[in-house]
Amino acid sequence: MMGLFDIFKTQWSAGKMTPDDRKKLFWYLKRRTSYTAWKRAADAFDAFAVIFKKQIVEEPHAKGLMDGTYWEPYYSEILKAQVLYEQGLELLLQGDRNVWLYNDRGILGDAGTIANSWYSELVNNGARGDHFYDGKYVDEMTDAIKVFDIASRDAGYIQSMMADAPAPECWTTFWHDTFAKLPIPGQLPDVPIPTSEVLIKTNDEVAVFGIYEPQVKDGCMNYLLAGAPAPKLEVTDGTYVVGQPISVTWRLIWEDTRYFDGAIPEEESLYFPIETKIAKPAVVPTLPDSQPSAATGEPCPQSGNWVVLDDINGKQAFQKGERLPQYQGRDVIWLLVSS
Repeated sequence: MMGLFDIFKTQWSAGKMTPDDRKKLFWYLKRRTSYTAWKRAADAFDAFAVIFKKQIVEEPHAKGLMDGTYWEPYYSEILKAQVLYEQGLELLLQGDRNVWLYNDRGILGDAGTIANSWYSELVNNGARGDHFYDGKYVDEMTDAIKVFDIASRDAGYIQSMMADAPAPECWTTFWHDTFAKLPIPGQLPDVPIPTSEVLIKTNDEVAVFGIYEPQVKDGCMNYLLAGAPAPKLEVTDGTYVVGQPISVTWRLIWEDTRYFDGAIPEEESLYFPIETKIAKPAVVPTLPDSQPSAATGEPCPQSGNWVVLDDINGKQAFQKGERLPQYQGRDVIWLLVSS
């Protein structure tokens, strides 16, 4: 119920954003922060990793940057990203959204950083445009990392890492082009009406993970991260961003409680139609036997160079039969990368 002084509070109101636009935006934010979207990106990176391994096995030394490219030293990075994706997805499926934070718990962000670095290397030729690679599977790797890039754009946690950066989403005509390209169902549910009022101001700590709406005309919903400072909002005339970002009051529209029961909501089956799903290669290329691995304290099954599964810097050489040690005072899993 509206109180006597509520008429003086800033509130959301419609301008150029229609009720149908608002439904689509809410659906899009749920899709972008879904387990299904993140799993799709991880699968695309796995497909890239398969081709990367083929390059190592069939042509470990290729002409390219400097006096030649030896691919094997980079493989531990690929493995680390795969492990981080796997661990992050497992936690997300338990409802742990801390995997999106910008700290040591934000392992999905760490996985994406490694994966995106390979897009930079193979597509943009490195940060300065002067890295060039030559190899039997470089073209195939490049195509695969482009597929990953497309998939990763559909997965995200929406809020910027920079505390003083405005919310990335604001209402402009850009959204009409975006919506036109999305597989939005014909019938969308209404945007939920909160059962209790949760209001936070710019720079206040976000209360819970979920979708918040700025209380201004055509205010564009954003997915905000619990514990992070609430952002400012770009000012828009409905077509373009104008002026400087402003401080706003954010209203919690929907608290994200997905996956606490380990189940994926049925609606996620509609997020990515079957023809656009990212899948691992149907035919796995011929490679050596499954990657040898062993835990701290176990005898080394094969002589060669081993890496710590979750730390690309933990590379050591061991002889067959040698007891595998701890790494930095902790028990770890060691993985053979070259013999």
